[in-house]
Amino acid sequence: MNQPVRIGNAQAFWGDRGDAAVEMLAREPELDYLTMDYLAEVSMSILATQRERDPAAGFARDFVEVVRSLAAYWSVGGRCRLIVNAGGLNPHGCADACRTALEESGCRAMRIGIVSGDDVLELVRDATGDAASRDFRNLDTQAAVGDVRDRLVTANAYLGAAPIVEALADGADIVITGRVADPSLVVAACVHHFAWDDDDFDRLAGATVAGHLIECGTQVTGGISTDWLDVPDPVHLGFPIVEVSSDGSCIVTKPRGTGGSVTELTVKEQLVYEIGDPANYLSPDATVSFLSLQVEDLGDDRVQIRGAVGSPRPEKFKVSATYRDGFRSTGMLTIVGRDAVEKARRCGGLVLQRVGEAGFELRDSVVECLGSGASVEGVVGRAASNPLETVLRVAVETDSRDAAERFSRELIPFITAGPQGTTGYAEGRPRVHPVIRYWPCLIDRTEITPRVDMLLSESRVGSPHSSSSLEPRVARTQSVVKPDFKRSAKEIPTALYDIACARSGDKGINANVGVIARNSGVWEFLRGWLTADRVAEFFASLGMDSVERFELSNLRALNFVLRGVLRRSLRTDAQGKTLGQVLLEMPLPADVALSIPNDDPIQETQS
Repeated sequence: MNQPVRIGNAQAFWGDRGDAAVEMLAREPELDYLTMDYLAEVSMSILATQRERDPAAGFARDFVEVVRSLAAYWSVGGRCRLIVNAGGLNPHGCADACRTALEESGCRAMRIGIVSGDDVLELVRDATGDAASRDFRNLDTQAAVGDVRDRLVTANAYLGAAPIVEALADGADIVITGRVADPSLVVAACVHHFAWDDDDFDRLAGATVAGHLIECGTQVTGGISTDWLDVPDPVHLGFPIVEVSSDGSCIVTKPRGTGGSVTELTVKEQLVYEIGDPANYLSPDATVSFLSLQVEDLGDDRVQIRGAVGSPRPEKFKVSATYRDGFRSTGMLTIVGRDAVEKARRCGGLVLQRVGEAGFELRDSVVECLGSGASVEGVVGRAASNPLETVLRVAVETDSRDAAERFSRELIPFITAGPQGTTGYAEGRPRVHPVIRYWPCLIDRTEITPRVDMLLSESRVGSPHSSSSLEPRVARTQSVVKPDFKRSAKEIPTALYDIACARSGDKGINANVGVIARNSGVWEFLRGWLTADRVAEFFASLGMDSVERFELSNLRALNFVLRGVLRRSLRTDAQGKTLGQVLLEMPLPADVALSIPNDDPIQETQS
């Protein structure tokens, strides 16, 4: 089939907008596929806890309500097929719950494909370490799995597109999986649509890039963009669509009449998000190079991406394992008045002192005064040095629940024993939670046997249909609401923000910070000036092992991997989401304007 396949995404994470799917299909009823992503690294451990309490649990129950909301769409002839990883640890249970929801809604008969086989917990637990293929060493630290074997909670391999393709070929209207690589949801739709071979690596690479672009939902349509204040109509931010062609190239867009924007910069920001080495982006379907990608803004919220280069897929699957590692507790108080930060820091220190005097040891602790630059303590920026108010945040990690419980009892008394102007805690004592760590490792493909099953829902003619309307629930406007202001370009840039955008995120204990030149005129300066050493010096106070820089000249972008910077998980920004925006506050040399061609001024954000 040579016609492009149109694939949308309506869920970036477990907890995203539940109405997005029905809203998208109301506007785009002829969409071929809709993907939904529910699983972050620690999602499986949450599902495992739920399954311990209820053996029938272990999947994202929110998705069942999404299926119920779409029953009316399918009942009137809608043919969009759903591909989701909401199955978590129990894809069969999820499928059965969805079948019940469809039948109760009076929907037409539907085929539900179930992909399982990703659960490798017993294999990892049984590993002896005698063979390299069964060692399961931590990819970040190289520690042996034996150190945590008895504390493992989950271990799931990131499957690829193949079993999903099998389910689609068997006629599945809905495919529910456990752990699969996020882009593989899109790759599977493309492989089925175009009948690609498993060695069409350039095409598979293009589809992987398309999947990477939409897997995080509205992040590519203006969500969390550097210029978010200029994004039009953010209350009705549209979820993304990719139109993938038979050669693997794609166009990113969004439903008409929705808010947000799809531009060259929003696409580039998402392209560099959490990619590590852009020459070797690893997925279970292909190894992808981003270094030849070409991005062209076609206007009207349509951006074309082409030129992905693929090579054979890795010989091993990545495994996302989690393990228990003690307990944590976090509490916050708001402190207002003169010397608020000094008072808050003293207050936090006294809490920790009392815990120690009671005979309890803390494995780690942080005292943060939010509003004073505490999220990135010690990094140069624009944080207020002496604000009138601050939020005191104290967090602890312990080996014993008793120690964490003691901390939770010591914080609240400072509402009356602390500084004048203390307020803001109406929820009582901080709660104690188990600490769940992430353990990334590898497993031979030969150890994995994906399984595909099919479940058929019955058509119950005359049953009440779902009350969900097929009308869009977002504002029915022909033109999006524009902001009442527009940022002006600076004639003399003074901070990195003035010449670049950035996006950052986590990969285990490491963080990725992607930096994109706002235009071609500043690129040569940026690539020569923003070195790994300069970034390492800027973030030195956060503590890290090293900084590695990767260059994407084709995108006028750089990607920095800050190794070990997220090792301490107690910080407010445990996932490195703030690092990109903080880096943009790095001062530029006073003579930087002389390095930028006058005929290519800093571009203003289009709104």
